[in-house]
Amino acid sequence: MLAVPPLEEAGPPKVAAEFARLANDEMAELVTRHPDRFAGFAAALPLNDVDASLAEMDRTAKELGALGFQLFSNVNGVPLDDDRFEPLLAAAERLDRAFWLHPTRNATWADYPTEERSDYGLWWSLGWPYETAAALSRLVYSGRMEAHPRLKVIAHHGGGMVPHFPSRLAMGPGARQVGTSLPRPPMEYFRRFYADTALFGAAHAVRCVLDFFGPDHVLFGTDMPLGPPSATANTIADLESLRLSEADLARVFAGNAARVLGAGVATQDAG
Repeated sequence: MLAVPPLEEAGPPKVAAEFARLANDEMAELVTRHPDRFAGFAAALPLNDVDASLAEMDRTAKELGALGFQLFSNVNGVPLDDDRFEPLLAAAERLDRAFWLHPTRNATWADYPTEERSDYGLWWSLGWPYETAAALSRLVYSGRMEAHPRLKVIAHHGGGMVPHFPSRLAMGPGARQVGTSLPRPPMEYFRRFYADTALFGAAHAVRCVLDFFGPDHVLFGTDMPLGPPSATANTIADLESLRLSEADLARVFAGNAARVLGAGVATQDAG
């Protein structure tokens, strides 16, 4: 899949739609040309145009064989649980394709109201894990995950802050706000998400992700080629150090991707 910035930040809807088509055609060609290297691709969408996104979802899934679609944690500042994006969630469920959720946030998102920009790169190091957790939480608390029981969302970078703060998410203001409006406890919906292992070499963090989501909901990922050069080797070493069963390790390395994505040769190494 593509890296940041999101296509909707590159130009108006017409430009974003053209960029998405060009990118998806090229990614599909790469998969066809190198089937021994790529199991498939996640299609880019012009998220500032829902109708164009729906058309591109149909085209890439049915004509190009896309395994899923890239979704960002917000769309030009609009949260994913906004009503305008409901058709996208329904379409992914109908097409039986996964969403790859990637955080988006830049230095213009200040850390404090008294400042105009984020300092020390906190918009990335801490802002992105927050963005991911906020987007997942909005999908849960808004009832979107309840409305779409077959929706598959793969959260990049281990699901952000979610696996590290389950008690706060289960008992905090968000959970109290929805009260009895959800038929199940919020944590049941959070555990329906999938997460990857792209944590740049941090065994304790990978363990937390596995403990929370479970070995059936964690997919191998390294952020290749955007992470540090040692990311792939470090991620493999992290997983092997956790003393998982052979069956669970096989699920994380390949089995879960094959099952969730329908990929013949399972990899989840996207940025």
